[in-house]
Amino acid sequence: MIELIPAPQKDFTPKNDLADITRAYQVQFFENADQEDIRKALWLLSNYRAIKGLVDDYEFAIKRKLENGLNEFDMAGVEGAVKRLNTSDHVSNLPANVLIAKETRHLNYLLYKLVTEAVAHAANNVIDLHEHMIVQLLFVGERKYRYKDAVEYMRKGYKTLAYGIEATTFAEKRRKVIASLANTLLFNGTLDYVTIDYGRGRNKEGEIGLRQLNNREG
Repeated sequence: MIELIPAPQKDFTPKNDLADITRAYQVQFFENADQEDIRKALWLLSNYRAIKGLVDDYEFAIKRKLENGLNEFDMAGVEGAVKRLNTSDHVSNLPANVLIAKETRHLNYLLYKLVTEAVAHAANNVIDLHEHMIVQLLFVGERKYRYKDAVEYMRKGYKTLAYGIEATTFAEKRRKVIASLANTLLFNGTLDYVTIDYGRGRNKEGEIGLRQLNNREG
């Protein structure tokens, strides 16, 4: 499992959040949903911006060519082991561990890109206008809103909606849309890439991360 990134500090941790979302999930869809699916979906949503940032940084770096024909990720991996030859091959005598690290890095990128595109697609297809905006404000939009600021934003309403909603309705719609997104991400297989490790040395809740792609999946 990939040691990805530290979990973001949460500014809102409602009591019984997983249980409440799970109930919404069960009412909306089917009876055998469990809290692990909700945990995985919440983890993906909460980490979306950080993972998307890694994707953007990687894509920027590989497109930025240096004068010697290598991009920044190549240079960082080679660490002085590159020897230019008078041939079309720009890199020679690379240590095996450098090549492995480079391959692993690209597979990680492919995984991050896969899951962020799936989350964005699911979020953008939320039909309810209030729920759509809640997901944008809390999870996937360009600007991250703290929970209380998102509640206030939605209470006042905005030009794309006919009316604002109060805090209790906001909380209900938040639970409902997370349940809906969990269903979508489970159905399309995205949650298959999220694992919860209960192994030795882990806390009792387990540690959540993304599993590594293999070459066939990439």
